[in-house]
Formats: sequence, structure tokens, C-alpha cells
Amino acid sequence: MFNELNTQHVQTVREGIDTDVMEFRPLADFEGETVKVDGFFFTRSKKYNTDQVVVVGNGYKINMPARAVDVFKSIRDNENMLKAVLDGKLELINIKPITAKNGNDTVAYDLHDC
Repeated sequence: MFNELNTQHVQTVREGIDTDVMEFRPLADFEGETVKVDGFFFTRSKKYNTDQVVVVGNGYKINMPARAVDVFKSIRDNENMLKAVLDGKLELINIKPITAKNGNDTVAYDLHDC
């Protein structure tokens, strides 16, 4: 009866990747590069009390823009997409700074199958 509650923890980082030894970097540091995604996880912002997503890739924990949370929650909740991430089939490309509609500076990127 309670087994269905055991699905609360979903592995979202490729097995064997040790995120404890990685440092955090902002996505902007990867402008013009390709980030090979090894996984991702969510944190909670203490300042704004909102979810944030961190991508694990290129040997770093990469802080993503707030708008990425919904996309990565969709990936987490889709078994096929999550498997593709864990199989190393997702990259971030076209990483570049932009000014958002609200006037704030942010970073744009595209998801890419590889």
C-alpha cells in the first residue's frame, strides 16, 4: 500500500558523478561553449524562497536562470527525457547574455540533443 510513496526520490545525476567535489559557476561563464549535461538537481533559494535548478556539466555545478526550473521539472517528470539526460544525450548550446523583457540581464541557451 505504501510502496507508491517510494518514488519521491528520483535520480537526476548520472551515476558515478561526485557533485560534492565540484564548484558552482554561473551559466554566463560558459558563454560561447557547449555544456555536456551529466544531470541536474533542485535547490531552494533562501533569499527568495523559490526553487532553483543546478545543471551538472563540464565538471561544474552550473546555476541556471530561474526560468529553467519548469523545463527541468518537466524533464525530471518525463521518464524518457530523464533517461536521455542520464545517458549523456543533452547539451546546452548557444549560451549568450541577453536583456530580458523586464530589463534584467540574463543568459539565454538552447537545449540540444546529442
